[in-house]
Amino acid sequence: MSDLRFDVIIVGAGPAGLAAAWRLANRFPALKIVVLEKAARVGGHLLSGALVDPADLHALEAGDQALSGAVVTRESLLFLSRRHALPLPQLWNHDGCHLLSLGGWCRWLAGRVEAAGVEIYPGFVAAGLLWERDRLTGVITGDHGRRADGTPKPGFQPGIVLRAPVTLLAEGCRGHLTREAIERLHLDQGRTPQTHGLGFKELWELPAEGAAHPGEVLHTLGWPLKADQYGGGFVYALASDRLAVGWVAGLDYRDGGFDPFIAFQHWKNHPRIRRLLQRGRPLAFGAKTLVEGGWQSLPRLVFDGGMLVGDGAGFLNAARLKGIGNAIQSGLAAAETVGEAFGGGDFSAHGLRAYPERVYGSAWLADLKAVRNVRPGFRVGMVPGLIHAAWEWASRGGSPWTWRWTVSDRERLRAVTTPLLTSPPPQPAPWILDRPAALALSALTRQDDQPLHLRLRDSRLPLEAGRTRFANPETRFCPAGVYELKIPPAVSAAVYRIHGADCLHCKCCDIKDPLDNIRWTPPEGGGGPDFGGM
Repeated sequence: MSDLRFDVIIVGAGPAGLAAAWRLANRFPALKIVVLEKAARVGGHLLSGALVDPADLHALEAGDQALSGAVVTRESLLFLSRRHALPLPQLWNHDGCHLLSLGGWCRWLAGRVEAAGVEIYPGFVAAGLLWERDRLTGVITGDHGRRADGTPKPGFQPGIVLRAPVTLLAEGCRGHLTREAIERLHLDQGRTPQTHGLGFKELWELPAEGAAHPGEVLHTLGWPLKADQYGGGFVYALASDRLAVGWVAGLDYRDGGFDPFIAFQHWKNHPRIRRLLQRGRPLAFGAKTLVEGGWQSLPRLVFDGGMLVGDGAGFLNAARLKGIGNAIQSGLAAAETVGEAFGGGDFSAHGLRAYPERVYGSAWLADLKAVRNVRPGFRVGMVPGLIHAAWEWASRGGSPWTWRWTVSDRERLRAVTTPLLTSPPPQPAPWILDRPAALALSALTRQDDQPLHLRLRDSRLPLEAGRTRFANPETRFCPAGVYELKIPPAVSAAVYRIHGADCLHCKCCDIKDPLDNIRWTPPEGGGGPDFGGM
């Protein structure tokens, strides 16, 4: 079968990819555009808090329906100890921001994009990039495309080649194609290593209308994290009977015994959080990694035939909790540049240079630069980090220095020299989930007979250096418990298993494995969790 040709290929139907597609369809309607999305439906693999500035939604020019969800009316910040909660001065001001279901909002936008003539293929894996030397010429598919109801779309088969003069990589955090492009072209040369967080989110139903105040926002720092760990939690009142509850841990932690999923359950068991949940019931669960490296970790954004947009490029502003808006703005900037490039017919890195010029000249990237030292400051401890963050905010990023990450998250983990002291889970309670219960709430599509998408570069390492040097931390940091090590009395008969059907696609293993032995690759199209209702 012959190659399928388009003017623009967009990989990823998140806020960045859809914003780019919407702007292209409206400003440059003659272009033939296709959007590929590996989830079974648009929004299925999207997970976010999600606080959005209405100005970023207005920038889309997609109509007032883009403004949905509760509006933030009250915000507070607490520092938690094991049993107490200390109010802190408010670091953020999100008054007037909207609390969205990111998956639901992207499905709404995808409908507008399709109506404008763009082809969107959910359940469709872009398995690899096509190169002519170091010029990107398209992608190759890995599975059938599917309609929103899950049935196959005609015309697309596994292994089909899609070609276009320009491809936008909008995969989100740790996208496998983005990683391929960065490594092949050394796009991160001269930049500091990227750092990440692992986020959890649950959707809770409260027992009655009026149990919550829509638009009320709570953020927390401190416990159960140790003094040398970064992260915090949030509770967002989406409606009078609905809460979004979440927690994020920085993946630059050193403690090999740390289990982020168990820590999240301990956080929910804090008296201040427990009283909000103890009469409710969980409806949905998800986990996802996020980029936190900031301004000093941004890779080169353009190369011959391609561009990096959204979280895949690292635009998340972790200090200001601003990710969706930056993704939208980067998608719009990319679309304008692509439209202009078609006028001149130059899709080289030089021909696409207006994109980084737009990005680096924008107010939103200036905000990212202004907080460039906030996240690195927490590597010396939570309290010093807070003091330093206060200075950076007060000076509006005016420090004459820029703190640089020196090593990746995987290199931060300490080798095990003493027996691990892992934290046991809290006592069972209705607001406490174990891993099987959490997975049951993630709407996983399980295909036990599909090829394993979590690959080991060396299958011997987990039973050799991994076990002896680091005590197999993947058996703890994976939110879904995908990695299992059984050590019977005869230690030489240890068994290592990977339960790929339980994977939540968070990609934590690809980031944190200290041996750099695990590679996350996309499974068959449509597989994995469905976070679309969160």
